[in-house]
Amino acid sequence: MNNLSSSPKECEETLISWLYRKIYHKEPPYYCYYSLAIIIGKPIRKWFSAVLIPTIPFNNLRVWCYRRCGYKIGKNTFIGMRCYLDDMCYDFIEIGDNVTISYGVYFACHGRGQGHVKMVIKDGAYIGMRTSVVAHQKLGLIIGEKAIIGANSLVIKSVPDGEIHAGVPAKRIK
Repeated sequence: MNNLSSSPKECEETLISWLYRKIYHKEPPYYCYYSLAIIIGKPIRKWFSAVLIPTIPFNNLRVWCYRRCGYKIGKNTFIGMRCYLDDMCYDFIEIGDNVTISYGVYFACHGRGQGHVKMVIKDGAYIGMRTSVVAHQKLGLIIGEKAIIGANSLVIKSVPDGEIHAGVPAKRIK
């Protein structure tokens, strides 16, 4: 069950949600409906995704570990060391085949007071080092097929297929 799309009324009652309802006399927040496995598993997956995996020196092992954490990553994709893939939205990030993501790139699919939105990086895209890719709060973000993003850019809007964008915020160059 995906708790992002389910309303609390549709979720199964847990001990925590029952206690919350009795103590505060109001509807419990979404996280009160998490199972014990999710409560234990989330911090472990988050630690692997944000702390351990970005430091692995071998790309194939690094990508394999990201896939085990739930990220959708295509074939022949390179993800540089010290990249941060939004660990709260592992199921909202899709990375295509033959994508190159350089060293130290940050991806964010949500922000404070913002819902979780989808981010898609299509086949053959290149993202330069130390770029920040931040999805729009309602539209999400798509980096097109064979698009190029310059180093140290801030991507806040979708990039069409085959275009080159760079800068803060990233703008079309060619």
